[in-house]
Amino acid sequence: MTSLSRSITWILLKRKIRFWICLGIVVSVILLAIIGPYFTPYRPVDHTTPRLPPLTPGHPFGTDNLGYDIYSSTVYGLRVSLSVGFIAALVATIVGVLLGLIAGYKGGLIDQIVDGATNLLLTIPTIFIMIVIGSFYLQSEGIPAKYRELVNIVFLGSTIGLLSWHWTARAVRAQVMALKISDYIVVSKLSGNSDFKIIVKDILPNIASYILLVFVIQLANGLSATVTLEFLGIKASDWSLFARVNQWLQMGVLWAGVWWAWLIPGIIIVAFIASLYLIVLSLDEVFNPRLRKV
Repeated sequence: MTSLSRSITWILLKRKIRFWICLGIVVSVILLAIIGPYFTPYRPVDHTTPRLPPLTPGHPFGTDNLGYDIYSSTVYGLRVSLSVGFIAALVATIVGVLLGLIAGYKGGLIDQIVDGATNLLLTIPTIFIMIVIGSFYLQSEGIPAKYRELVNIVFLGSTIGLLSWHWTARAVRAQVMALKISDYIVVSKLSGNSDFKIIVKDILPNIASYILLVFVIQLANGLSATVTLEFLGIKASDWSLFARVNQWLQMGVLWAGVWWAWLIPGIIIVAFIASLYLIVLSLDEVFNPRLRKV
């Protein structure tokens, strides 16, 4: 990206109030997950006074009908759920981009294999496979207790990512197939540059902004899949965010009138995922010349 392009991108971004608001929400939720546990003396398993409303001193999110501190459960749960979502997004983006680059640039048999794999993942119910794999592995007792949560987070995130890379690979493949017939790629080939050098120095920089968009979308999708699995009981930790929300609902917080026990965590996660999608829309309007409003 040239300095002129960077300047234009920055000018366009400064005009996107929606982008900055959504970015602020995303950063705030991430900070809440990272540093939030340091601002509470309670753990998610600690009992306190039942049915305290939000903004009670010492309990900013209140407590549920059994006395669990909702702020503690939320910040610890966010840390687990966001970790799974980030790992899923990272794995899906890396695998999808690598396979899309190779398939789009090399073509032939490699392209056919990658295309067949993407078609297979598009047709099978991946969420069902996640449930089956998660149910068998996460219940395993062969992992030492002190490492179990970390291993479960990495495993669940990697499983979601490895079942979500297909649309990324297909999109990157299309971008690369359009770029490889460009004049500057032809000149680079005639100059004797290797395929690896052409991909790294000529193709990747031109799709860097697209990869950024892909990662943000994969993060939103990965977190959505994580929340769905947690609600179904496939969780990396006992205090994964929506696993706790599901527990609260089963404990009767709706009937007990403790609405804040499920509404506050729900608002936080919905605002985070919605902000990610709106960030993608804003960045697409900036990076895509056809959508720019200068």
